[in-house]
Amino acid sequence: MGDFKQAIQRHPVIAAVRSEEDLNALKDSKPTVCFLLAGEINTLKQTVDCVRNMGKLVYIHLDLAQGLGNDRAALQYLKKVIHPDGILSTRTNLVRFAREEGLFAIQRLFIPDGMSVETGINLLKQSKADATEIMPGVIPSWVFKDLRKKSDIPIVAGGLLRERYDVENAFKNGASAVSVSRHELWSYDGYPIKK
Repeated sequence: MGDFKQAIQRHPVIAAVRSEEDLNALKDSKPTVCFLLAGEINTLKQTVDCVRNMGKLVYIHLDLAQGLGNDRAALQYLKKVIHPDGILSTRTNLVRFAREEGLFAIQRLFIPDGMSVETGINLLKQSKADATEIMPGVIPSWVFKDLRKKSDIPIVAGGLLRERYDVENAFKNGASAVSVSRHELWSYDGYPIKK
């Protein structure tokens, strides 16, 4: 867990990578962490090795990786063969299994309304995630405050962050880091405001 926390403290913008173009742009960019939001089993190891050779941490979004099952065997395969720094998933059981297998696990939560905040807190208790990504990233500050009351894990804001202003607001609202796909936001030098 220290690697992830240290990496987002060095640069709090996480590169969300979906394509070969994104991967090429990542090479000389500032982010120290990459969320891999695409890929398939036949090329995943090559992509992960490529990102790691850039000196960056790579976390695979398990729900979006083609050809991997949604079970413990997939996580064991990832750990033994692919060697990512961790995984992301919306599936609580996969996050829990990943932790049990010794992988760093990020629980992705969608927060469309007030009730989903409490549901998200309960899911984090069940999964025992190392970090969480909240979507969309343009949510109000009280959501971050409520989550922080229940857990001290890093909170990443992701989704719908299109402008520098959106990134700055996510940090003002309490995000530990942001996950963005727009290359021009990867170089953002602002730092999270401590709350």
